[in-house]
Amino acid sequence: MRQVFRPGRVGRGLLAAVLIASAAGCGAGGVGAPTGPIHVVDDAGQHLTFKAPVHRLVVIAPSNFEIVDALGLIHDIVGVDSSVPQYTPTPWRRAAQGLPSIGNALPEPSAEAVAARRPQLVITNESLSDLKSLTSRHIPVMVLNPTSVAGVYHDIVLVGEVTGTTGRARRLVASLKHQLAALVAKLKTIRRRPTVFYDLGDLYTTGPGTFLTNFITLAGGKNALAPLVKAPWPQVTAEQVVRANPDYILIDSGAGTTVAQETKLAGFSATYAVKHHQVLVVPNSSYLDEPSIGLVRGVQELAHILHPRWVS
Repeated sequence: MRQVFRPGRVGRGLLAAVLIASAAGCGAGGVGAPTGPIHVVDDAGQHLTFKAPVHRLVVIAPSNFEIVDALGLIHDIVGVDSSVPQYTPTPWRRAAQGLPSIGNALPEPSAEAVAARRPQLVITNESLSDLKSLTSRHIPVMVLNPTSVAGVYHDIVLVGEVTGTTGRARRLVASLKHQLAALVAKLKTIRRRPTVFYDLGDLYTTGPGTFLTNFITLAGGKNALAPLVKAPWPQVTAEQVVRANPDYILIDSGAGTTVAQETKLAGFSATYAVKHHQVLVVPNSSYLDEPSIGLVRGVQELAHILHPRWVS
């Protein structure tokens, strides 16, 4: 079963092919390439300083790989964790195959395997339980943990800054913003915003202040469980879902749950979603259950489910 983003797990995860080709052919850095020391603060609040752009990267998690690949830095990758070739979605999956592997990064990567790749930087996310084994070896680690679309944009530029590709990163962000704005504009006239329960598996879901809740809002919906929970990635009860009475119950394709199984959960038959046959498996949920540059595809997929008349 494909793993999805939950507490303590790595998130697995519409950029047209022409956008990828354009980004890859724009030269290493372009406008914005640094000329002196580079200082950044990552999503964990760590201050990182580099004398020059880094060029030997170990990349952990598909979402981070997608950023690095889209910035044309595939040849700078000296290692990836096992989730990258296994779970990176289209159109980045092919590029993820055959890269040197450091093995499984959960609950923490092998310091020996990482050190053997002699990286100048490890790009990871906050799901790993302990990074002391890397930092004790003086291996710089940059944590990316976006909680919204704006956070994804920020992290793209962050990777651009440390790799000397700031100009390319800003162009990529501008393109994503343009695509997403065009999609959101189609939904402006919609008055009714259906409520959604998004099942990541075993009734784990997205709570307040997460990228997935942000995606649901941008797609013209509302997170039905957000008012009932406080944790960002809670496991809820069937009773809570019934109380929320969502208009849609969406099942992540990596959840290992079928529509038939979901509708038979205790009390679910009384929900609006079940009564109106609006319980669906999200077919391409890799664009939704990780905070990646596939966010436009993810929001488009959600919007098509919630508002098929407005989004083709």
